[in-house]
Amino acid sequence: MDPKQTNEIIERLELGEPLSKITRDKKLPTASTVYKYCRDNEELHKRIMNARQTGVWTLLDKIAEDMEIPKTPQETHFLREKYSHIRWLASKLASNVFGDKIKSEIKQDTTLTVTWGIPEQTIKTIDVSERVEEIQKNPGERDTLPG
Repeated sequence: MDPKQTNEIIERLELGEPLSKITRDKKLPTASTVYKYCRDNEELHKRIMNARQTGVWTLLDKIAEDMEIPKTPQETHFLREKYSHIRWLASKLASNVFGDKIKSEIKQDTTLTVTWGIPEQTIKTIDVSERVEEIQKNPGERDTLPG
């Protein structure tokens, strides 16, 4: 994908246009090609995801504008479904702002130091960090430590 195509895709995503619609444009790569490039290029993947999050804000702005225009009951029903979908999308793509749950990332030190012997002697330690991580992943597993 050349930079010009990438920039157009990013710009259109930021304007709230779905990738499936963008990639129907004959001058742009197919959706599967875009996804392949994203799998192979972490930076492109981040740009695409950021553009999608920005696109959610654009869609929410469009909703706010659209709500100012009077609607018939039939239009109201259709738009209610459309708005509901956009709110759901916002809760998934921009969950840090619109999500129902608060995400918290806890970083902890999993270093465990075991010592033995007389304090004046050289302290011998073993690294059990890999085993601690295994135990955290599989809490039901209770075998002995290696070494």
